Amino acid sequence: MQPIAPNCNVYASDNFKRDLEQLITKYDKKQIFLLTDEGSEQFCRKAVEGIEGITPEHTIVIGQGDVEKNIATTTKVWQFLSSRGATRKAVLINLAGGMPCDLGGFCASTFKRGISFINIPTTLLAQVDASIGGKTGINLDGLKNEIGVFSIADAVLVESQFLRTLDKENLLSGFAEMLKHALIHDKDSLEELMAFDFAKPDFDRLHALVVKSIQIKNHFVTNDPKEQNIRKALNFGHTFGHAFETHAMHLGQPMLHGRAVAYGMVCELFMSVKKTGLDAEISERICRYIMNLYGRFDLKTQYFGDLLELMKHDKKNTSDAINFTLLPTVGDIVINQFGTRDEITAALNYILQLNEEL
Repeated sequence: MQPIAPNCNVYASDNFKRDLEQLITKYDKKQIFLLTDEGSEQFCRKAVEGIEGITPEHTIVIGQGDVEKNIATTTKVWQFLSSRGATRKAVLINLAGGMPCDLGGFCASTFKRGISFINIPTTLLAQVDASIGGKTGINLDGLKNEIGVFSIADAVLVESQFLRTLDKENLLSGFAEMLKHALIHDKDSLEELMAFDFAKPDFDRLHALVVKSIQIKNHFVTNDPKEQNIRKALNFGHTFGHAFETHAMHLGQPMLHGRAVAYGMVCELFMSVKKTGLDAEISERICRYIMNLYGRFDLKTQYFGDLLELMKHDKKNTSDAINFTLLPTVGDIVINQFGTRDEITAALNYILQLNEEL
């Protein structure tokens, strides 16, 4: 088990049970708690069976999906910890995808003013994004991550074998965040990702790409842990993406986070051409690649007004101005760019144009 970068708390596992046992040796075995969701319980729970301190009595299983990322589920986890005698010396192990890692981290960070937690991300999205960087939180009134705190996990253990349990849609969801990392960091990483064959996925190759993607995110997080400056690069694709994701939830047609971010990146690449000078041919090549990979987006002009309203609630905004991170070139970013209603509408219409060409 090696950290993916010097002085980093993210570890690439080479022997999962041994590595987890090593990580939890410093905790009281009676104060170890496990949080998972219904999907990860079915496909990944067996991986921790037989490890001393991890017991059914100290395991809580929550529902799947972003609809569970709310105060009711949070209260359920707090009550579970309290009723089973968790103290400030307890540790909560989050064995699941991105949503439970976010929620579990928030629960741990606020229970008794903060207990330790370990993330074991079981989805590609969680491995490259949600479990890393210290962002924890829940949704409020249909708004993404409206409540939360910055709190760093004691450790994040990345096990590549969990990725084999995922369907293509969930692999693509995580892959979108990997594309984002490459776009804001360097052209070579982007070309490597665009060459990956989803028709015949090579999981050993994917593991190497995951480690590299985590290293990129770690670079931004380490240099700006509270998102005051350069870490805002990681918001690329997310102003549109979060609006798409929330709107889909309001329609009763939930969209995976990474898919929403993929379409968000198309919009923000388009805006980058118009506002920060990104080469139009480069942008078009990347946008067409994303649309071909993720397919048509069920977007209608009648949704534009609702999407604009959702963007106004984005946490990155200053006053009423809608804030974007944009690219002057692949591997470079400009933060705190503000989009007008006309500019945002033009980007949404660009998606509709690409839809027609698929």
